[in-house]
Amino acid sequence: MITLYLARVIGPESFGFVGMLMIFILLAESVVNGGFSQALVQKSNHLTEEDASTIFYVNLIWGVFVYILLYFSAPYIAEFYKQPELIDISRILFLVVIINSFTVVVRAKLTIKIDFKSQAIAGTLATLFSSIFSIWLVEFDYGYWSLVYYILSKSILNSIILWFFCKWLPQFIFSSNSLRSLFKFGSYLMIAGFVATFVNNLYVALVGKYFNATSVGYFTQATTLTNALSGVISSTLQGVTYPIMTSVKEDKERLVNIYKQLISITMLVSLPLLIGFAGISDSFVKVFLGDEWLPTIPLLVALSFARAITPISAINMNILNAVGRSDLFLKIDLLKLPMTLLALFIALPFGIEALAWAMVCTSFIAFFINAYYPYKLFNFGAIQQLKIASNYILSSILMYVIMNMIDIELEVLNLIVKIAIGIIVYYLFLLIVKDTLFIKVNKDIIKFIKNKKGISKNGK
Repeated sequence: MITLYLARVIGPESFGFVGMLMIFILLAESVVNGGFSQALVQKSNHLTEEDASTIFYVNLIWGVFVYILLYFSAPYIAEFYKQPELIDISRILFLVVIINSFTVVVRAKLTIKIDFKSQAIAGTLATLFSSIFSIWLVEFDYGYWSLVYYILSKSILNSIILWFFCKWLPQFIFSSNSLRSLFKFGSYLMIAGFVATFVNNLYVALVGKYFNATSVGYFTQATTLTNALSGVISSTLQGVTYPIMTSVKEDKERLVNIYKQLISITMLVSLPLLIGFAGISDSFVKVFLGDEWLPTIPLLVALSFARAITPISAINMNILNAVGRSDLFLKIDLLKLPMTLLALFIALPFGIEALAWAMVCTSFIAFFINAYYPYKLFNFGAIQQLKIASNYILSSILMYVIMNMIDIELEVLNLIVKIAIGIIVYYLFLLIVKDTLFIKVNKDIIKFIKNKKGISKNGK
């Protein structure tokens, strides 16, 4: 919510300045992380103190090196975009790379323990206090600096709180054997992560190069909102299941069962959430961002459809890591690169809306590519996944059509009614077709609520 508030106050152009730099931060973090976080989790059953301490020092040194490289690259980045303001902004904002390099090991350790409560608390507290700080900066007319310092302060606070919860300190140990073994697995993920990050964010970079900061603001806002929704689903479900899948990787039957259940649950949640967001995008922008951001609406619609399939694609890639096949992970990302670049350069002359719809096309094609190796390894490919999602696809489309028929003059009321009607339509459709998973989840939720009420009464 705070980024919506900041975007409304500082406007699309100022928001665009930060958006132009995000590709460099994300690329740097993909290199600094180097896949080591997932490598540590993948090795959870045999992880040693030597492994953890070694990776901590490697990440820290590498993070400092990358920041120095980015610091001296700042004038060239500003020249690329023809925005001199970016020199000072980037040199402050790129500090995030060093700060986040401190948390790679502690995040991995918390994930291995399946301790997502601590990570959620850290994120919430960091967001809360950094939000207060950035609102104070906005009140004193700091403009785009309020967004820069929001990102920086959130990263610092999140890192401190994660360390507090993890209660781990690195020892003065460095093992070349640990580095070699973890790098062998992590290097594929590092390259794959770099390629994927580059391709996924190249759209924003080229908007900044060939259009202007305001257009970047529109595109960045649409990308941030839709990525946040799909990211919550992906990170929550994958964060919980990745260490579980890793722990049962030797039991193929059990692993595949978990994988299939995860695909089904993800589609049950992600399709209505993202397609539903496309249905309310016009009212959402008018209520939360204001008329200055109206050009973002068609971008939000397109990117919501693009991101609806992203969590499922992420799971298809994630299971390859769980079974130690990061080489296939890299191979798939390299296969998608030419397709994405071709779509980007075809769409670029037609404007930012065309770029957004190009992302829709590449996302759906990427889904089939991502599902290829899971089909070969576990006989559960794209067609089988679409079959189990048929009810969720149909109900989501019906929900979207009906939501677009609603047009109430008062935008706040229009937004509320669209959300309510969307939930009702999706819920009733799945009840009518008697979707097995939906009915089971519904019963489990009702049972959970009843148990909570029973505990509450007994407590009294």
